[in-house]
Amino acid sequence: MKTFLKRVFGPHLTARFRESFPSLVQRRAEAREIERKSNFYASFVNKGDICFDVGANMGNRITPLLEIGASVVAVEPQESCYKYLDKKFGNKISLVKKGLGEAEAVKVFHLSDDSTISSFSDDWISAVKKTSRFKNKKWDKSVSVEMTTVDNIIKSFGHPSFIKIDVEGYELEVLKGLTRPVNMISFEYTVPEQPGRAVLCIAQIEKYNNHIECNYSIGEDLVWALKDWLPAADMKQHIFSEQFNQTCFGDIYIRTKANDHAGNP
Repeated sequence: MKTFLKRVFGPHLTARFRESFPSLVQRRAEAREIERKSNFYASFVNKGDICFDVGANMGNRITPLLEIGASVVAVEPQESCYKYLDKKFGNKISLVKKGLGEAEAVKVFHLSDDSTISSFSDDWISAVKKTSRFKNKKWDKSVSVEMTTVDNIIKSFGHPSFIKIDVEGYELEVLKGLTRPVNMISFEYTVPEQPGRAVLCIAQIEKYNNHIECNYSIGEDLVWALKDWLPAADMKQHIFSEQFNQTCFGDIYIRTKANDHAGNP
């Protein structure tokens, strides 16, 4: 088939054709990945639940949540990303084209040549540069971005059952804009660069919900790393362990204790 296409269309048009029409193998792989993520989220997200995807980027967590039947509010400040989300999902989601922080303001957003690591956090960028985590990446452009808060998003769209936060080192500032309990919250961590920031994020959530327990998933695997959920104090200690340090990055999940919320996994 490849040889036939090259003969008929030439190599350049053949490449464009293949990009426009993904192979059956590729489509099946993508479908399996969406199903895998949906199964994970379905352990704590129900049909009709409101979910906030903070730092939605290109929406790789949106489709699995929509498959469950959740109502998704995507928060994304990067123009290239929110234009893509708008085109891909349209009115299937609510789209907030702002950043989230502790208060309404205008902040400098550092753009990377890789949209997944653009960030509001100077400290995080400095930290990952020192460890050469993204040694071939640059943050050589910046834009001013209007900021709002999680509390304001809740006023506009309703109280979420789940908030996913992936904002490259700015997670604590996002959480400072939330002043009420949420059944499940996840935030990205990076170690060894910022274990202390992860601890502060847990402490910030505790300010408004002291009935919490913790787990985490490593990298992008969306698999519970711990068989048993940990009390907040134990999770804070675990973050400084060698076992956790070797995970590199992932997401910490904070939920209201199962005996306080029947819908938890």
